[in-house]
Amino acid sequence: MNGWALGGLACILYTVIVGGLALKKSPGLIKMIRMKLGKKVTDKAAITMSLVMAGIFGVAGIVLIIIGVTRGGG
Repeated sequence: MNGWALGGLACILYTVIVGGLALKKSPGLIKMIRMKLGKKVTDKAAITMSLVMAGIFGVAGIVLIIIGVTRGGG
């Protein structure tokens, strides 16, 4: 397995962890996002931001895995 595929797997792992915590509405995740984005961010906005970022990382992970496999390392 090459670096592209490992990066893709890391992105997929991020998607599963952050997406799962966002769907469970984890207070720790909401608190961390509110600290990064500012106190005026609502809980709903923090969860939405987490799901959007998890989706972006999921797509990036799939793309990286495809690149890794097609470049002959997978």
